Amino acid sequence: MLQSVNYGGSSHSNFGLVSGANLLYNDLRTVEGTGAASSDMGDNATVGIRQEVATNSSIVASLGNLNLNSIIDTEDKGRFVMDLFFTKASDRFLLWERGMNSKMLVEALDDTGSVLSSYLFNSNNSQYTGFGIDTKEITYTQKVGSQGLLLNGATSKRLRLTASGAVSNGPDFKVVSTPVPEPATIVGTLLAAGAAFSARRKKQQATEAEA
Repeated sequence: MLQSVNYGGSSHSNFGLVSGANLLYNDLRTVEGTGAASSDMGDNATVGIRQEVATNSSIVASLGNLNLNSIIDTEDKGRFVMDLFFTKASDRFLLWERGMNSKMLVEALDDTGSVLSSYLFNSNNSQYTGFGIDTKEITYTQKVGSQGLLLNGATSKRLRLTASGAVSNGPDFKVVSTPVPEPATIVGTLLAAGAAFSARRKKQQATEAEA
């Protein structure tokens, strides 16, 4: 279970999860090893779902939790296009990819569907997490890589993910967001910092007066 991540010199544990999905295209599954996106889960996972042909509901079941063994699995030559929806907008998203051997186009969209930012997720640039997983479909352990995506000023609560067949090599992935702080939270933090500074200043003045 994902508990926290460290980046930018800080630990973060407030995650945004996938709350909705729209599967725009998914290669048909005909025989074993064909098709594209499916839902998969770890052998001992307690949350998630295993479903050979992904649906909107199975995608949410796979990605709408903090279990890193609960993933979307893609066949090596499969092609899919899916939109993922988050409850709150964010300017940063965290991805984990099993196998560390795949690519995937990630596009952040606004409410009208226009592209705010696009990025080619390439597992060659991922950082090895130090652990591996196997799932009910894959009977051996594969390394898991992680990568963070920053939207450079834009915020979005909708990602479009595209796997382009053999070029993408079947990404098996998990994605969450780290929500942008609410304005009230930022103001509260600034006020708290200001109060602390004021208290220190008064203490310093009192010390100087006594001297």
